Amino acid sequence: MSSNDSNSSVEKILQAAEELFAEKGFNGTSVNLIAEKAEVNKAMIYYHFKDKNDLINSMFKRILSESEGYVRRAFAAHSDNGKEASHLDHIEEELKFLSKRKRIISVMMMEALKGDEKDNYFFKCAESVFKHELKGFKNESGEIEENSPEHQLELVYEFFTGFVPMIAFVVFNEKWCDYFKCDSDKAMEYFLESFRQTHLAPKL
Repeated sequence: MSSNDSNSSVEKILQAAEELFAEKGFNGTSVNLIAEKAEVNKAMIYYHFKDKNDLINSMFKRILSESEGYVRRAFAAHSDNGKEASHLDHIEEELKFLSKRKRIISVMMMEALKGDEKDNYFFKCAESVFKHELKGFKNESGEIEENSPEHQLELVYEFFTGFVPMIAFVVFNEKWCDYFKCDSDKAMEYFLESFRQTHLAPKL
């Protein structure tokens, strides 16, 4: 099998798995269903992945890598703007990126709620989004104290008032707009204004 054929097979498998996991959940999706959806032989899946857990972890590692790279580029691109404009531009870019990966983000969130070994990818993804905002409180030796009250407070603030509302907007925005008959562009505008008045207010 050529490298191009191999890459193509992996992409088809990951795409099919992402759609099925989002629709049926991890436990409700069998390897047979993934093979059928991807139009590949079941043996092909086991050629590339040890099992279904390995497959979903590969998906999560990919979105984590994409998220870290995207955040670095977006943060650098907007760092020269005014403070408020920079924050809002950065948040809007993050929302657009996360929206493109809504299905896998939804799967990641569902798996995190189960509390098994796959849950840490949701929190790692969260950390990749807000870690540039953390001040990194240091002790007298100059080492960051991750368990310090100040650091824990920052984590709570960034996760529950920043990342979680963003994820909720990304995951529910489309259905919310349909239900409340709201234009999606207006919803984005209103969310950014609400986010500015809440999460960003202490930073501006």
